[in-house]
Amino acid sequence: MVMEVTQEKESEMDQAEEQRGDQARVEPVQDLRDDLGTSQEEAQGASAVVGEQQTRRERKEKQREPSQAETAAMIADQLGETEELVCAQILSVVQALGRTQSRKFLQESQQVEETGGMMVQDGSRRRTLGGIFFHLVYTKGRPKRGRLPKRSGTLDLERSAQKEATQEQPVVVIPFFWQDRIAAIEEAEQQKGSASVKVTVVGRPGKIVDRGQCIVTVMESNKVPALPKGLPTPPAGATKYVVYIASKQWKKVAESLNDPEDVLIVEGFPTMDEQTRSIAVFATNTTTKLLQKAQKEAQKAKSEGAPA
Repeated sequence: MVMEVTQEKESEMDQAEEQRGDQARVEPVQDLRDDLGTSQEEAQGASAVVGEQQTRRERKEKQREPSQAETAAMIADQLGETEELVCAQILSVVQALGRTQSRKFLQESQQVEETGGMMVQDGSRRRTLGGIFFHLVYTKGRPKRGRLPKRSGTLDLERSAQKEATQEQPVVVIPFFWQDRIAAIEEAEQQKGSASVKVTVVGRPGKIVDRGQCIVTVMESNKVPALPKGLPTPPAGATKYVVYIASKQWKKVAESLNDPEDVLIVEGFPTMDEQTRSIAVFATNTTTKLLQKAQKEAQKAKSEGAPA
C-alpha cells in the first residue's frame, strides 16, 4: 500500500516536470516570435519614414521656382526673341523686376496682343509682341531695391520697332474692279491735273474717204490686251477710232499699204466725238510697219558704210 502511494507521487512529480519542461520550451519560441514581430514593425516604420522624406524632397523639387536665367529664357521664347542682345536685355529686366513681376508683364503683353495689339507713339504701325513687353516694363515696372533694367546702347524702348522696320510688312491688297471706277473718278476730279496727250493707232485702215486736204478712215478695236496686274479690266466691246490724216502725209504711206501685210501706224491727238460715239484721232505723224523697217535698214547700211 505504501509502495503504491509512493509510485503515484513519483508519477505525479514526473508529469509536473514534463509540463514545466514543455512550458520552458514554449516560452523561448514565443519570445522569438515577439522579437520578430517587433523587428518587422520597426522596419516598416523606418521604410515609411524614408518614403515620406523622399516624397517631401520630390514635392520640394517640383515647387522650386525657376531661376532668373530660366525665367528670362522662357519669356524670350514666348516673345519669339532669339537675338543675343535682346535676350540679355530680358535677363536684365528679370534681375531688376524679379521673376513674378516679369512673368506678369509677359502675360499682360500677350493679352494686349490678343485684343488688338498696341500702336507705336506716332500711330504709324503696331508694336511687335516684344515691343509691347518692353513698353510695359519701362512704363509700369517697379524695380526691386531701386534697381532699373539696364538699357543697351543699341536697344531702347522701341528695339522691336527697329527690328520690325527692317522686315517686310504684309500688304493687304484690295482688288479694284471696273465698276469701282466711278467712285474713284469722282474723288480724283476733286483735284484735276494737266496733261499733254498723244495716242498711237496701229492697224489696217478701213475705207479711205478723200476730202481733198485730208482723208478719213474708221478703225475699230475689239480686244482688251493683257493689262498689268492690279488694273481694272474693262468689259469687252468695240471701240471706234475715226482717224483724220492730212493728204500730204497720206500720200507717203498709201502705196506701201497696198501690201496686205503692211500695217498703218498713226500718232496723233485724240478727242471724244460725242455725236459719233467715237474717239477722233488727228494724225501728227503717219508711217507704216514696212516703211519703218526700210528706214532702219537704210540707216544701218549708211552707218556701216561710213569711213572709220
